[in-house]
Amino acid sequence: MGRVRRAWRRGQRRFLAYERVAVETRRATAIDMSTAYKAVARAALPHARLAVDPFHTAQLGNKAVSDVRRRVSHQLRHRRRRATDPEYTIKDLLLWGPGTLSDRGRRCILQTLTILEDLDGDTAHALRTAWNAKNLLLELLALSPARTGLATTRTDIDRHLTRFLDYCATFGKDVPEVVTLAETISDWRNEIATALLLGISNAAAEAVNRVTKLVYRTAFGLRNVPNQQRRASYAGSRSTRPDWLPAATAHPNFG
Repeated sequence: MGRVRRAWRRGQRRFLAYERVAVETRRATAIDMSTAYKAVARAALPHARLAVDPFHTAQLGNKAVSDVRRRVSHQLRHRRRRATDPEYTIKDLLLWGPGTLSDRGRRCILQTLTILEDLDGDTAHALRTAWNAKNLLLELLALSPARTGLATTRTDIDRHLTRFLDYCATFGKDVPEVVTLAETISDWRNEIATALLLGISNAAAEAVNRVTKLVYRTAFGLRNVPNQQRRASYAGSRSTRPDWLPAATAHPNFG
């Protein structure tokens, strides 16, 4: 509990520092699908619209598919999965989106599901339902202007969202992972719709976070906290700061 409280306070300080700079012009902000981030964003940016990053929404659907695959595989064979198991051979294909999956990959998935139906109908049903629910969720996220280059409408978003929730309520009511996925998407439906309407994400913040972690990893740890913060700030602002420092500085003694 103390760790969560400290993380909330750190996030609030960062949001407040950003608020002093550009809160008047900030009409929307993208966050991860976390209630702690949502509370911090509401406290620091009360007038901004909250949007959930589409990447994390898609990641949630892929996680549901992987969780179903692991669970039904263990229930069917009562052991750890093996590379020769039919459902394990398609574990990567199940995570592909409907727009990027090839016809060959789709046929491979359908053939594997047919094999699983001969072994156990419930296993095939659970895996097929999770896969279809994930595809419907990705079709919803594909409406983003960042993907299509065209503005979408709230009507289109509501239509795809209703289709996803109806499918989960009809075919996935006996699959716990699908039910949890549908409940989570329903709780965050307004933030997801905002992200799709405005076409925003927190990809830039995630990229800076990745660069910062790489700096710490390359240094094998930094004992001086101010220097650690300076190096992280310098690396994270590389693409936005003016090119005032040359790539290499010649030493006076070595010409």
